[in-house]
Amino acid sequence: MKKLLVVAALGMFTLGFSQNYQNGYNDYNDYQGSISSINWGQVASYLGLNNNQVNQLTVLNNRYPDQNAWNRAYSKQPNRWYTDRYSAMEKIMTPEQYKRFYAKYYQGQNPKIKFDNEYKKHHGKPQKNHDKYQMKHDERFNDRDHHDDHHR
Repeated sequence: MKKLLVVAALGMFTLGFSQNYQNGYNDYNDYQGSISSINWGQVASYLGLNNNQVNQLTVLNNRYPDQNAWNRAYSKQPNRWYTDRYSAMEKIMTPEQYKRFYAKYYQGQNPKIKFDNEYKKHHGKPQKNHDKYQMKHDERFNDRDHHDDHHR
């Protein structure tokens, strides 16, 4: 019984502090954006990729054609997609090609941060479930520094 309660409490805690994107937006949208926002023909030309590299990137880009396929791989760890994806891309490209790709298409940023910023730019800040439990500063301290009583 105790184990069941601990598991339930951990599950509620995890769900309570996870991000909820608005309007059905989720990590799969970030994954799809990492593919659809880039013209892969231009990438191949710009980096001088050979046919084998182009074929491997095509397979990588088509690995999860829908949300269900993506969920089978990442439902338990949705933030793992970008590490897996960019590690695979790094293996497909030469170190110099990958460095040029990363600099041009992500301006040296972590791709996950880039997609989070894109989301925020278009949809506002992702809501967190625990925001409703946070009180404003003035509610906690009645518009004065909480140390005021100690200094009088």
